Amino acid sequence: RRLRAGFGAGRRASRGAGVMATWDDVVRISLSLTGATSGVAPDGAPTCDVGRHPFARLRCDEGGELLQYWSLERDSALALADRSDTFVGIDTFRVKVSIWARLDRLAVDELTEILTDSWRARRGVRG
Repeated sequence: RRLRAGFGAGRRASRGAGVMATWDDVVRISLSLTGATSGVAPDGAPTCDVGRHPFARLRCDEGGELLQYWSLERDSALALADRSDTFVGIDTFRVKVSIWARLDRLAVDELTEILTDSWRARRGVRG
């Protein structure tokens, strides 16, 4: 898995106010969504799942904790281009986009929006 450049440099939070997010915030917010459960990826990494699909997954690199999440917005790479210090990996597929974000650069309010969108993208219900 190749991540884009931007490790360790740049601003803390680009949007939203307040405390920077942690994995504990991911779990707390995720479990408040209908049908969400805690899970474990095949490699042992913690996930938050809806149905049989993860919608949040903890990843780590030398720069710290990363949140992997999903979006139905296929233009996410363009929309997040000016925030490459926060959104360090974006893979666009036919239907969904997989995005990796530095947790310590996300404010909790922005994290809530991200997780809700990812939950919608992965729950298997359109509309």
